[in-house]
Amino acid sequence: MTPVPQAAPLRADCIADSAGGLTFDVTAAAGASGPAHLVLRHREGREEVTLPLTPATAGRLRAALPSSVALPEGHWDAFARVTEGEPHRLMPGAMKVHSLASRVPYETRQGNLSVECRLAATPLRGAGNCATSHNRPALAREPVPPNH
Repeated sequence: MTPVPQAAPLRADCIADSAGGLTFDVTAAAGASGPAHLVLRHREGREEVTLPLTPATAGRLRAALPSSVALPEGHWDAFARVTEGEPHRLMPGAMKVHSLASRVPYETRQGNLSVECRLAATPLRGAGNCATSHNRPALAREPVPPNH
């Protein structure tokens, strides 16, 4: 029996801004054609948000989640649907997260991409106004002292 080759996992680079917007740049699947979507599924509920993936640069597709789209608090698992079948989990790429972001992309223990949504943003530990991660675990948040 000949093993079936596994498709390379899809990775998404993420940018989280201070206003609550998220941008996902996903590696395009080889040979995929037709409409593609980024799917966010609430881990504790049945809610799902589907965003179109549109061509951005050579070999990259982009989805934007504007701050005007409400997402309930909690953890959202990220998927890509590049064919008519079930969506596949995304793996994290580079992440640029503003220190006041209320929607924070992170790498799960299993190595998948998820997003944590909080109603009130708390500063991220990092240098300057943004923290950057390259395939690292979730960025640590620390509360702002009461006198600040």
